[in-house]
This record gives sequence, C-alpha cells and structure tokens, in this order.
Amino acid sequence: MNFPLSHPTWMWLYFGIFAIIGMVLFILVIWNWMKVYKLSDGPLRTAAIWSVFGYMFLFFGQWFACGIGAPPGNLLSPDIATHNALYASVSAALSIFFSIPAWACLLVSQRKMMQFYKK
Repeated sequence: MNFPLSHPTWMWLYFGIFAIIGMVLFILVIWNWMKVYKLSDGPLRTAAIWSVFGYMFLFFGQWFACGIGAPPGNLLSPDIATHNALYASVSAALSIFFSIPAWACLLVSQRKMMQFYKK
C-alpha cells in the first residue's frame, strides 16, 4: 500500500481519528450486543444474532469505502499520478457488496423482533 505524500496532513489525521473512533464504537456495539444476547431468549435472541451480522457487514462496507479516496484508490489526492481507478473501483464494489447483506440481516433482525412483540 502506498501513502502518497501529496495528501495533506489534515486528511491523514481526519481519516485516522475517525477510523479509530469508528473502531471503538464498533467494539462498544459488539460489547453491548453480547449483554443483550445473554439476557434474551426466543425470537429476541435470534434477532440479536441477525443484528450483529448486519452490524458486522456494515462495518466491513464502511471500511472498504475508505479505500476509494485514501490508499489504495487515492482519488482524494490532488496528485493525479497517485490515483488508482482500479483499486478505487474494487473498493467501491466491495463496499456495496458488504452493505447489501448488512441491510438484509438487519431487516431479518427487525422481523424477528416483531415476532416477539406479536405474542
């Protein structure tokens, strides 16, 4: 992976800080999910399983989206020589690829929660 020097320092700080915040929030979501899973049963437990897979796929999709503008795609670089349309396209495709199962899992999770409340 190449880190072009043409990117301004603020961009590295911006992406770095928000990536760390995103990872910490994802860990906290998983931590709270484990608590909910432990306390739930029946359809709510099944909903919790589906939701954690949805969150996981959303995290993957978000992570790959970063590769469009930053390395390896580098499309945010003002230096055209560092742009890599192939890697940016692959990152965009993977981002969409992971977001589809994420939304599907979250939809199943919500449907399972509705089963619990229909009782």
